[in-house]
Amino acid sequence: MDLFTHALLPYLFGKVQNVKKEYLTALILGGIAPDFDVFIMGVSGIFPSLFIITHRGITHSFLFGLLTMMAVLYLASRQKIRNKIRKYVDFNPVFSRENIMFGYFGVVLHLFLDGVTTRGVPLFYPFEIARYSAEVFFYTDTFLMIVSLAIVVYIFKKPVQKHTAVKFLLIFLIAFAVMGGLRIVEKNDALDFFEGGGKQAFPTMNPFEWYVLSDGEIITTYQYNGMNSLSQYNETVQRLNVLSGGAGLDAALTTAGELPQVKSFKWRAHAVAINATFGNETWLLEYYDPLQRSEMRSAPAVLRRGFSRFSALNVSMKNGNASVV
Repeated sequence: MDLFTHALLPYLFGKVQNVKKEYLTALILGGIAPDFDVFIMGVSGIFPSLFIITHRGITHSFLFGLLTMMAVLYLASRQKIRNKIRKYVDFNPVFSRENIMFGYFGVVLHLFLDGVTTRGVPLFYPFEIARYSAEVFFYTDTFLMIVSLAIVVYIFKKPVQKHTAVKFLLIFLIAFAVMGGLRIVEKNDALDFFEGGGKQAFPTMNPFEWYVLSDGEIITTYQYNGMNSLSQYNETVQRLNVLSGGAGLDAALTTAGELPQVKSFKWRAHAVAINATFGNETWLLEYYDPLQRSEMRSAPAVLRRGFSRFSALNVSMKNGNASVV
């Protein structure tokens, strides 16, 4: 979800409960704290083994979300930072046990909102690295963002009392329920359209358009439009496609699979297919995400180039050594 929604929802909950200013501040800081990962996500580029330090990575778990919120609340409560922010907003951060509790409620709201968007968040890291998602909303929902932004603009222009906050909270929850309900219906229609089980549906910005993935030894991606109940596009690829054979493919795949860049790619991908080519005593392994390639098929060229590293990864394997190329 977007920053406006992450800040607005805990604010409205706090205003409805008529909590004092320092608690309200903690709620809002907790609601946005996990997204402070944008300041540390470059770490994974320097140290590939720390690929979990990325956007919607380590800070989007129950444990590290708490630690991140505590760090943000502590820094915000320092006098110099507090005084600078007070020039723009009514701000009263206090680092205390009570405020940590309110701040953590904001974190949980953040994780819930991101957990209903595509690809989700690693809720139980470091105990489990898997990401959890309801796959209902796209990364950012335009409709909800507009609703949240309109309410935020109103709040900045005019003080909000409890009764007004109740109305705004109801407006947001109704908008969330309506859009979420529409998307769930469309998601189920997309899955029902294709015969056989074992398929997953992934949202797009358009609530009526979905990608459906059949993930097995053969990976098939479909694009479904609920407005006309048609599959507009599909592509089938082999999970492992050996373009030119040679000795030691299993060993090459095992060794390459230990590279942090490959682990990171698999962690991000909807599904992973591999093109394997052998020549000059070298295996060239192309890891790619068939669904993401389908998503980028109609995107502008500048976006395809910018996101190419997320949709494919090339690894060279020679003399027992694997390296990203």
